[in-house]
Amino acid sequence: MNEENDRHGASTDKLHRAYHAKDSRETAEVYDDWAAEYEQHMKNAGYTHPAVVASMVTRHVAPTDEPVLDAGAGTGVLGEILSALGYANLSGLDASTGMLKIAGLKSNYRDLSHQFLGQPLSFDDDCFALVASSGVFTQGHAPLDGLDELIRVTLPGGHLVFSLARTYLDGPFDDKRRQLEKAGLWRFVDASERYNAAPLEDNLIAQVFVFQVL
Repeated sequence: MNEENDRHGASTDKLHRAYHAKDSRETAEVYDDWAAEYEQHMKNAGYTHPAVVASMVTRHVAPTDEPVLDAGAGTGVLGEILSALGYANLSGLDASTGMLKIAGLKSNYRDLSHQFLGQPLSFDDDCFALVASSGVFTQGHAPLDGLDELIRVTLPGGHLVFSLARTYLDGPFDDKRRQLEKAGLWRFVDASERYNAAPLEDNLIAQVFVFQVL
């Protein structure tokens, strides 16, 4: 029983280490250390972000051969789902080289790059029809300012679909959302109901948002 509890508590421990990292590079180190066990740990937690993000993608963006960015690809769980649903032209980025190595083994991406959300990205302006991000905009991970660069690299008329959790969900995101709306950079399209992203181990309340780039 103790071994079972230890195994099922592993994802919670790693998540909390990531949430309390002092910066994105420390967060990346946590995920580098976690990469080999990440998917099994998150299955144990009943992790729902990728499925909900993918569902919101399919609600608003038909399967396409146009370029799609998985922003914060991790080990490629969201990419696997999107690829299976017919989004065939996937690129991915992540701050963790360990996670990217595993994502690269799955052959769902045309390219993967080591980049940090919240810093300038290497992509040209207006080069993705869709940007999807699962489990990234949350405490200790990507800052909300990372949305600015994701808007920059998205085609006008394209969509951003991303999850928000923890301290970002109320207050900080409301301010950022209004700032970007006032600047004429995006418009609200849809949002999921709130859900628990790790229902078997934690109370990680989250929500997925859809915006269209203007």
